[in-house]
Amino acid sequence: MKGRLFQLSGIAFVALVVLAIVGIDGSTPGTGASAEELATFYDDSAVRQGLGTFVLAAAAPFVLLFGIGLATALGSRREGAMSSWGYVLLAGTTLVAGSVLLAAFVHFALASAGDEEISPPALEALNSLDGNTWMAFNPAFGVMMLGAAGVFLAARAFRWLGWSALVLGVALFIPFADFFALILMLVWIVVTSIALARARPETAFIASPGTA
Repeated sequence: MKGRLFQLSGIAFVALVVLAIVGIDGSTPGTGASAEELATFYDDSAVRQGLGTFVLAAAAPFVLLFGIGLATALGSRREGAMSSWGYVLLAGTTLVAGSVLLAAFVHFALASAGDEEISPPALEALNSLDGNTWMAFNPAFGVMMLGAAGVFLAARAFRWLGWSALVLGVALFIPFADFFALILMLVWIVVTSIALARARPETAFIASPGTA
């Protein structure tokens, strides 16, 4: 039961991220917006944007739980030790959680800037950082997906999830392709959470002989 809750935490992660970015934050000024535009926008929507950052930050622990649930469900332990791919997966989810918190921190600072009356250059700098935090979390997601691919492909079931994770993991490091890979990865997390939670215990994913 506990293992299934860990695996289903992937759905909670995706739901909170989508809620924060699409449902609450909505459309925000682009990186080329002037300081005056930024001050007006964030002064009018400071509470809403601030709420979005708290919801986004709340998603961080769920991706960690998802990584733990995925690693343990796929039999990434061998003779009492975590496999190499299991470590990559957990390291990736840790990087993802850190990058999500970084994105929330930068956006919160930007959302608070309207009330704090910071200088126009500083406001524009914060907006530029906010618009480019994808450079932190896309590679982090890539590491997570490559780790998931390695663990899946070493297991005896759901190899199609492993191959799709491999493709998405590589694509997350490729400019332009990373945007589409990021969206498909969120779908992958939901599908994986459901697939693992519904799997019968007797078909638990035991690592194939000879895998590291």
